[in-house]
Amino acid sequence: MTFAPPAGPCHGDQRCHERAAIVDHRPIAEQTWRLRIESPAIAAAAVPGQFAMVRLPDRTDPLLGRPLAVYGVFPGPDGAPRYVDFVYAIHGRFTTALAGRPSGENVLVWGPLGNGFAIPPVDHLVLVAGGIGQTALVALARERAGLARYGSPSREVPRASRITFCWGARTASLFGDLDDFRSTGCDVHLATLDGSIGHRGTVIDLLDSLAGEGHLGATGVHVVTCGPDAMMAAVARWTATHAMPCTVSLETPMACGIGICFTCVAPIRDADGGWDYRRTCVEGPVFDAAAVVW
Repeated sequence: MTFAPPAGPCHGDQRCHERAAIVDHRPIAEQTWRLRIESPAIAAAAVPGQFAMVRLPDRTDPLLGRPLAVYGVFPGPDGAPRYVDFVYAIHGRFTTALAGRPSGENVLVWGPLGNGFAIPPVDHLVLVAGGIGQTALVALARERAGLARYGSPSREVPRASRITFCWGARTASLFGDLDDFRSTGCDVHLATLDGSIGHRGTVIDLLDSLAGEGHLGATGVHVVTCGPDAMMAAVARWTATHAMPCTVSLETPMACGIGICFTCVAPIRDADGGWDYRRTCVEGPVFDAAAVVW
């Protein structure tokens, strides 16, 4: 099974395994839902870019949990971290079954897992999402805008003087809760393949347009991207061409979430120029884009 139940709910490394209550669960876009659970331990420990394995209790179909990026952390009445939000698209048996769970029911969660973002000081942070990839980026935007602090103890990170958010999708109905990015002060730009909103074309076309208009300077820029592999590979190539550092958050399918099963490995370059497989759930999901063998 996905979880090997620990002796207690939390480990010394701050990973927690628990049955958590659903306190809010609602659709926010076409086939896209936002889930809020009550988990003070995970809320206190999580940092942007990490994820949790989520499983439906008391059932074996689907048997395995699924990794969901930590979308946001929110305080309870006492001001301490208490709630964790996840955003997911309905695709397959697990997410279909999860979407039917109302507030008041429970899910099993294990987290926070993964390495999270460790972006160096940067003047202009550019976040690039494709599909459901925005889920990994909004907490980073809030942190680098100076609006939130994460981790236990809470980590101190330098603020970015400017944050741009670019999101590409097939059509306008797939964008949900855009105000979460706008409220951070992000400069928000959208791209749709059908031209129903924003720039018509891919998110790479959008980046080309912004660069051509002078919105993306040649220096002081760091790009962070999450989404489908093909899209992230294209962003990695684009940033390499423009001599911009780029960090990716891989969405490799996972079975265990803790590095035991080796189903989520990704080819990552070594310092000597060779490459080896790295576990996305442990060594990742965050990697230097230039190190990924696309």
